[in-house]
Amino acid sequence: MKILCITPLRGGIGHWSRCLIEELDRLADVVIVTFRKKRREDDDRPFTRITDDFILEAIDPDRPYHIIEYNSRGSLKELVSLTDKIRPDCVYFVMWAGRQIVWFLKEYCRILKQKKIPVVLTLHDPYPQIIQKGDIQLFTDAYRYADHLVVMTEDALNDLKRAGIKQPVSVIPHGNYHAMNKNLVDRKKARMIVSRHLSVQIKDSDNVVLFIGFIRNYKGLIYLIQAAPYVLEKLPGTIFIAAGSMELAENPDQYSRELHRLGLENSFFLYTGFIDDYLLFESFYKSADVVVYPYIGISQSGALFTAIGMKRPVIISKLGSFIKELEEQGVIVTSEPGNPLSIAEKIVYLLTHEKERLELAERAYRILKEKYSWRVIAEEYMRIFEGLTKRENKRLNA
Repeated sequence: MKILCITPLRGGIGHWSRCLIEELDRLADVVIVTFRKKRREDDDRPFTRITDDFILEAIDPDRPYHIIEYNSRGSLKELVSLTDKIRPDCVYFVMWAGRQIVWFLKEYCRILKQKKIPVVLTLHDPYPQIIQKGDIQLFTDAYRYADHLVVMTEDALNDLKRAGIKQPVSVIPHGNYHAMNKNLVDRKKARMIVSRHLSVQIKDSDNVVLFIGFIRNYKGLIYLIQAAPYVLEKLPGTIFIAAGSMELAENPDQYSRELHRLGLENSFFLYTGFIDDYLLFESFYKSADVVVYPYIGISQSGALFTAIGMKRPVIISKLGSFIKELEEQGVIVTSEPGNPLSIAEKIVYLLTHEKERLELAERAYRILKEKYSWRVIAEEYMRIFEGLTKRENKRLNA
């Protein structure tokens, strides 16, 4: 079976796609297309080659076709020509809630329907975290051209149903990121590396609280900053680190202003560069005693799975079915979204209960390894691809 897989190959979705493609390659002939320009920020520096070490483990840099441009109808024509050339049995498009790419998705899916090529969409976020007027209609209209939709949570499924989607929708959860843990560093070495990059001395006896990931308003970093004084009142030796690119941050200056207002300059450190050094990436996680995701809006979180794969205990906001299921499995601790005091209380509890903290991390690692296997996920996708292909062949032969 030949599958044309269209996906970003950078950042969180790139990591997710790498894991899925690695398993799909065992089951099908997969041709990969990715984005040359995914958004406006790529105009000056188009994406023409994979550089992420984790993705390169599974995907040769010469393998993907770098075609799609968010603002180019010429790139749509180029993709259609490639589709005609390779004649896939099924097209698989990995989508996120990017308004700038909806026109491309809609037009391409419409063309595929004319060519009678089935198309499956995975929607990492069916709709933007911050909904603007017309967004629901805009995205829903594009999704209607697909033959099958895949989401990662029951909440996302319900969002699509409320929007009037009639096509089949499957819920296939996010897979684990245990493969990202290379065990390059232990806690001591990790702290030495992070200390050097932050120009601060992190001692072995210090408590370290970490936030990591792209910094956006809905990630709730401001609430972790506001939680810090409560934690420091109980545990004065605590160091807070927020590591992640502010390339897409809506109001990047708000964080340093809040740190200054609260007098946290010597306790809360921001690292706002893109982390493309894998040793540093792992070191941030391994230096931490607790990883905190104070989100105020998510449907799923790859960063959460990465932290658990690094065997770090996680505190995350109690949001939706995705988090509820993980909480019931005993793999995370939850705090109230947008509530600094709630966040602080959970941090203090884990930092002062070391045995429970370490058991939480080990239990989470074990459960996610068993329940969120990429091989099982790939097999579920193959059942969808094969079902659509059989249906289309039956229709053509009727």
